[in-house]
Amino acid sequence: MRRGVVRRSEFESTRGGGRTQAASRNGTGGRMSAWLRAAIFTLAAMLWLSGVVWLALHFLVRQQTPFGPLPNPWEPVLMRIHGASAIGVVFFLGWIGAEHVIGRWGKGRLRFSGVLLASSAALLAVTGYALYYSVGEIHDVAALIHDWIGAFTIVIALVHWRRVRAR
Repeated sequence: MRRGVVRRSEFESTRGGGRTQAASRNGTGGRMSAWLRAAIFTLAAMLWLSGVVWLALHFLVRQQTPFGPLPNPWEPVLMRIHGASAIGVVFFLGWIGAEHVIGRWGKGRLRFSGVLLASSAALLAVTGYALYYSVGEIHDVAALIHDWIGAFTIVIALVHWRRVRAR
């Protein structure tokens, strides 16, 4: 079984030190490897689904009691899934920023949707941090921004990924 370690010989060709097929698959020249794409898509789907389902339960499925509404019992479970998958997504966004974005910036292709996607991810990370560590009006504003951008970032991601697949 081949490990995920890339050796220097796989990155350099025998003629002139140019990039080979191995470099174009995992580095800046071509598509991401299949396992990296699968990991990113799986974590992103878990993150988005846990957030959207939490929103639906939080705002639409509340139990009314004589003392006021109670949160749905699944909300804490979904927040744990959301938080754990967010850690993974932030890790992979760092990887993508170092390999995928920087390597393709000069080409200019899909730059607009890529910048929108990266900006949305950055704003979601900042507002997610604010949701965890703030109270009062700052928390309420962060929640509103996080909810709306989080729910609709999937559209930007699908447009970006679809345009990549079309090429």
